[in-house]
Amino acid sequence: MRIVVGAIKHETNTFSTTRTSLASFREQGLLERDEVLHTLEGTNTEVGGFIRAAEAEGFDLYPTLHASAMPGGMVTNSAFTYLLDHLTRSIEDAGECDGILLALHGAMVAEGHDDGEGTILQAVRTRVGPAVPIVSTLDLHANITRLMVHSADILVGYDEYPHTDMAERGEEAGRLLARLVRGEARPTATLEKPQMMPTSQRMITSQPPMREIMALAHLIEDDPEVLNVTVAGGFPLADFAEAGFGVVVTTDNDPKLATERAREVSKLAWELRPGFLGGTVSVDEGVRRALDVREGPVVLVDVADNPATGGPGDGTSLLKGLVHAKVRNAAFATIADPNSVKQAMAAGVGATVTLRIGGKAEPLYGEPLEVTGQVRRITDGQYRQEGPMMTGVLKNMGKTVVLDCNGLEIILCELKQTPTSLEVFRSQGIEPTQKQVLAIKGKGHFRAAFEPIAKEIILAEGEGTCGSERCIRVLPYRKVRRPIFPLDDI
Repeated sequence: MRIVVGAIKHETNTFSTTRTSLASFREQGLLERDEVLHTLEGTNTEVGGFIRAAEAEGFDLYPTLHASAMPGGMVTNSAFTYLLDHLTRSIEDAGECDGILLALHGAMVAEGHDDGEGTILQAVRTRVGPAVPIVSTLDLHANITRLMVHSADILVGYDEYPHTDMAERGEEAGRLLARLVRGEARPTATLEKPQMMPTSQRMITSQPPMREIMALAHLIEDDPEVLNVTVAGGFPLADFAEAGFGVVVTTDNDPKLATERAREVSKLAWELRPGFLGGTVSVDEGVRRALDVREGPVVLVDVADNPATGGPGDGTSLLKGLVHAKVRNAAFATIADPNSVKQAMAAGVGATVTLRIGGKAEPLYGEPLEVTGQVRRITDGQYRQEGPMMTGVLKNMGKTVVLDCNGLEIILCELKQTPTSLEVFRSQGIEPTQKQVLAIKGKGHFRAAFEPIAKEIILAEGEGTCGSERCIRVLPYRKVRRPIFPLDDI
């Protein structure tokens, strides 16, 4: 049994003024052919799970490419075309194969292609024909479309947010594909799209309302006639018609059952929709609450400029609040600012510098902030991901500097980063458990590593587009189907 493997992954914030180019994919490590398996074997990634499934089911993997870029603005047409052509040509080069395993995000928008993953799956289906089964993993924040469901045999979405089950879902996808190749199942899928497009700060799957929705999905999966239930909360910053919540139920040749169960999950999600609202405070309130906590660390999160939601990573709202409040014994990760990094590196370790940091990428995320501090450390910004999410994956912040501003240590880096591992601090000589305040940019992924050490977690919402419903209600949507919750009263 010969299975072709590939991945093209991007979560697109169409309200970003920047564009995601091929260079953006190369920054995160664009892997080709044998590099894919060698680099990702043993990691908590979908491809890591594909490898485990291959070993268990006894099939061979033919790798093509693995392309992933940090969430950001629309993918350029040239980058999208290059990656799609690379994937389809590699599938053709593979010759005769028994199945296709893909790792896709589900919320990619490219210039000329609103439904990026639908376009990819359709192109792969055209290349291999109707008889070759295609199974793809999807992020929990996918905007699942009818074209995606039509083009693939099974879509397997993450069950957990934070996404600690990437390898598990990859293995599930691989085992399901093996069943299809052996003729043990005939998948039939139904997609339900309730009129809702929530933001993700309350999509944590260990907390309501997603906890109850996922519990129902897992109960339905206990039925042997059900192959998979995927619940995707959606990604509201990708402005196109099918953005938002989606439920896909795939059964073994029972379309009626698939429709009934998909509607059941969709109905529950709609009933619980108020639970997706809120959960954040203002920056001033967040800083005040953090200072009131006697024992640290307090994890104070900038949700409005979350790089993993397409923020530029150089927003200054929360940092300004910390500086003005003269917070001490604190560390901030991270501010993406190549120019400031360059200036600090030129001054050298031990030098005292005055810099205007952040606020340079996009005007919606705040103005630059002038700070004076001592350059404490300079590194290459690379570290190996530890903890439960993306375990073993090599992370790259680019050249990185630690600037100590009177007890507030700011990590400045060339490439934007959303901390999902304590190593973002430890790799820079900062022990997070010894800090009173840990300020980070994020939304939900941070919880996997930071929740176990946090005495309190506070989500602070300043300037930016990546926060709660407060953010998206003022954005100029043009393509999203209306009316839709929470943009409209329904």
